Amino acid sequence: MRFLNKTKAAVTAILLSVSSQAFADIVKGTVLDETGEAAIGVTVTVKDTKIAAVTDLDGNYTIDVPKKSDKLIFNYVGCEPQTIAVDGRNKIDVMMKPKSNVLNEVVVVGYATQTRKELTGSVASVKSDVITQTPGGDATQALAGRMSGVQIITSDGQPGATPQVRVRGGISITQDNSPLYVIDGFPTEDGMSNLNPADIETIDVLKDASATAIYGARGANGVVLITTKSGSKNDGKAKLSFDAYVGVRHLAKRLDELSVEQFVIADYERTLGWATDVEGTMRGWQNRYGGFIDIPENYANRPGINWLDETMGRTTVTQNYRAAIQGGNDKFNYYASYGYISDDGAMVHSGSTKHSISANLKGELSKRLSITGRINYDTQKIFGAGVAGNGTNSGGSNTNARFNKLVQIFQYRPTTGIRGVDTDLLLGDDEIYTDDSGNVLVNPVINAAEEQDNREIRTLQANEGLVFKLGRGWTFRNTTGMRYQSYRRELFYGPNSIMGRRNGIYGSISNTETGSFSISNVITYDRRLKKKHHVMFQLGQEYVSRWTRRLEAGVTNLPTADFGMNNAGLGTPSNVNTAYSPDDKLLSFFGRLNYDYKSRYLFNFSIRADGSSKFGKNNTWGYFPAVSAAWRIGEEEVIRNLNVFSDLKLRAGYGLAGNNRIGQYNSLALMESCLTAMGDALKPGFAAKQIPNPELKWESNKTLNVGLDMGFLNQRITVTPEFYVNNSNNLLLNAPMPMSSGFSYMIINAGSTRNVGLDLTITSHNLNVPGFDWTTTLTLTHNRNKVTGLVGGDVQYYEAKFGYNQNTHVLEVGKPIGQFYGYITDGLYQVDDFNYNQNSKTYSLKDGVPYSGNRDNVRPGMWRFRDLDGDGVITEADKTVIGNAQPKVYGGLNNTFTWKGFDLSVFLRFSIGGEVLNATKLVSTKVGTQNSNVLNVANSANRWMTINTAGQIVTDPGELTVLNAGKTVAAYYDMEQGDMYVHSWGVEDASFLKLANLTFGYTLPDGCLKSLGVSKMRVYFTGNNIATWTRYSGFDPEVSTMSSPLTPGVDFGAYPLSRTFIIGANITF
Repeated sequence: MRFLNKTKAAVTAILLSVSSQAFADIVKGTVLDETGEAAIGVTVTVKDTKIAAVTDLDGNYTIDVPKKSDKLIFNYVGCEPQTIAVDGRNKIDVMMKPKSNVLNEVVVVGYATQTRKELTGSVASVKSDVITQTPGGDATQALAGRMSGVQIITSDGQPGATPQVRVRGGISITQDNSPLYVIDGFPTEDGMSNLNPADIETIDVLKDASATAIYGARGANGVVLITTKSGSKNDGKAKLSFDAYVGVRHLAKRLDELSVEQFVIADYERTLGWATDVEGTMRGWQNRYGGFIDIPENYANRPGINWLDETMGRTTVTQNYRAAIQGGNDKFNYYASYGYISDDGAMVHSGSTKHSISANLKGELSKRLSITGRINYDTQKIFGAGVAGNGTNSGGSNTNARFNKLVQIFQYRPTTGIRGVDTDLLLGDDEIYTDDSGNVLVNPVINAAEEQDNREIRTLQANEGLVFKLGRGWTFRNTTGMRYQSYRRELFYGPNSIMGRRNGIYGSISNTETGSFSISNVITYDRRLKKKHHVMFQLGQEYVSRWTRRLEAGVTNLPTADFGMNNAGLGTPSNVNTAYSPDDKLLSFFGRLNYDYKSRYLFNFSIRADGSSKFGKNNTWGYFPAVSAAWRIGEEEVIRNLNVFSDLKLRAGYGLAGNNRIGQYNSLALMESCLTAMGDALKPGFAAKQIPNPELKWESNKTLNVGLDMGFLNQRITVTPEFYVNNSNNLLLNAPMPMSSGFSYMIINAGSTRNVGLDLTITSHNLNVPGFDWTTTLTLTHNRNKVTGLVGGDVQYYEAKFGYNQNTHVLEVGKPIGQFYGYITDGLYQVDDFNYNQNSKTYSLKDGVPYSGNRDNVRPGMWRFRDLDGDGVITEADKTVIGNAQPKVYGGLNNTFTWKGFDLSVFLRFSIGGEVLNATKLVSTKVGTQNSNVLNVANSANRWMTINTAGQIVTDPGELTVLNAGKTVAAYYDMEQGDMYVHSWGVEDASFLKLANLTFGYTLPDGCLKSLGVSKMRVYFTGNNIATWTRYSGFDPEVSTMSSPLTPGVDFGAYPLSRTFIIGANITF
């Protein structure tokens, strides 16, 4: 019994001991933010467990802590996580510390850096993790929708195509609207195409003149500051990383042409309608295609040849490989990378490859002296003729529609008829399809192989930086850099190309070299006085020199295509052109003063003087001042006591910036070589080319910007609205000259515009709990512009060239830029608009019904245009504004989720308002053109028909009315090659919602990688351009194929965009 009692006592003691270890202690406390206010929503977690609690409205928490646990982890959005030992305590109070990357995030501004809380101007930023979410060879596309006030315009989807960047609409109406790019302090006009996106650390965009005026003559269109990756301090150890992805691409959207059955019906109708010898003509047609009543049986289920699929419907491969090494210590660090990108184009025989090498060095030679160095070399090859056709325009648009490959693809017939098989069309010539000169045309697949447009671009850029600390707050910095680029373009047209059939075998080679040198010296005084006053003062000087050299040579009558352009001596030289421009120089002096009191009241003033060789001798120098201020209202005690804002700052700025993106010699009298008839021979000589304009001035931009930075719940929610007014003056225009002058135009300062807009950025950390985070960012931009002044007339007209040879845009004082100009479509002429002659079975237009041209030629089913002046005749006076290319609102919505090792990003882009002039539709619906196919919008269900189901021509008014009830597309006899109307039927709504990017990734746990020597590995899947919801009938509503700012929003034969799906991995050793 005694033994049993002792055993019972021992067991009880053990159980009590275990119980005391298992039961938890209750820990309570209060969590405050850095201002001393209650921190609401702080997550408190017991380390290495799933036990968690969240602070209430007063910042209080209560949590059960097991005896074996000794640490609590406090997490709060925008603050550094804190791990605190329990040490047997029952009450633990905590004050959270803000993360350095919130308000103290360092932002690059002109020739300096500032923390975000110190900014007085308008600056938008993206980081490397956002950039790499959109894989590709150019980081520009990754900016689309991620920055308010920054619009990315995609010209087309051709390999090597570079998107255009517009900051708050741009200022110029004739010159380049691209922003200035500054890469690690070195200015360049190449954009980001020469950089591997994975080598970019941050991109900061300066949007208003108070921020850009420090760049003077180059800052009017905004400034994009790019900071590349540098080495990390890793105790001298090297860290190797390898990134790779492989994916597939195919057209995001296909445009339907007439089916085989619909094509044969259309060909029957137009052949019958145009026939003068009906019996003989239709006998020949039936011999080719069979009887009309047999069309459904012969062609309803016949696939035919889909030429878009044959030429651009392939699924292609895109791949990217990059290796990088970085390392260093407290005194020296380095970073080097090599990248390779291969991208097959959608068009057969097209694609691009790119190799890039980059190296960054940073060293501290002494406590006073530090140096940086960067070198980047890349070579890109682009092959395939794309869609441009005759090589006159690499952007995809030409002066004549017949040379555009996309138009040719849509026009080629899909079937041979009842004799032979349709695949015979793939073999070569189509004997019944000829051009306007009677040349038999080959099919688009062969033509794509026979027309070559190969380009090779090599770029070397190097720059160094030196910083010397003079002491007592004084610093001297020097940045010196150079850039060299060679651009070689080789055009070749084989004997079976469309151009070769017209002109024989020929080609050309052009080589353009450009170079630049830049040096800047800046002395800075930066010191905080008595903890309340912070002064930063800068004086600087900069010199930039650029040169261009070009050689072009062409050859015709080559006897064979076997050697391409590798032996041009076999042919006849056709043209040799050379050019050399060494005189593009810019000399600048600038200064800046920043002052803040208690980090609460902020003031900035800058001024820059630029002297440029591009402008008239009377306007060589331009002066660009800017002033801005900010009040951190949230630091005022009365606002802090409200316990509403974690940040509240009001910003305002006004500045003047310039645009020097013009030709080097626009202010001078120029001569050009020419041939002049002298006697019975042509003699070479020179003739005046351009009238000098010594009064030519800078394009200037005056900007007022007002912004409000608001943060709530310790920056859990941030809202930044900005309002701006940009007044642009002295804009350059080509003023028409009288014929008697011997010149067609003279470039003058002739215009002024105004841009008024609103930018809005909202970021919300919706949920932040242990292991899970959900963040949403919304950007919105609204920009309205208008012309406020024009010299030479308040209304001027311009043509977007796609073969119609008529004005397509109007520029008018008081109205916005980008207005489409043409007729308003009032549907089609109906049977009721005519008197019918029963005897002759003909129609004559009723009195009072408006008409164009010869009223006797007007027939039911033709286009009818609105008679705006009411005179009963449709003339040029009835043309008006029929649309506008500028969207009302555009932006993006990004949601990112992380859960343990998983990450998901869903990015939507949208645009509301704005239209596209669908020139592809206008040109590719000429159903009246013999033997040609057209887009499916002109099928028999939409098109005014002149035949019934028996194939008989219908003239009876009643039958014709019933047959064409609700039809919206003109009859074949008003849809011929010569029927060139710019009218509102071709203008379509460009609004869209696009699932631009979806990325799903997983980062493997560290434990399973250490044995392999891998410190981190992430695998991911990404889809780009996944889906687009729009009413636009073309390939993509964002496209704009004309390069001139005067003719935006035109879609003519654009190379279609692709949808991409890739898998990839990021590995760090």
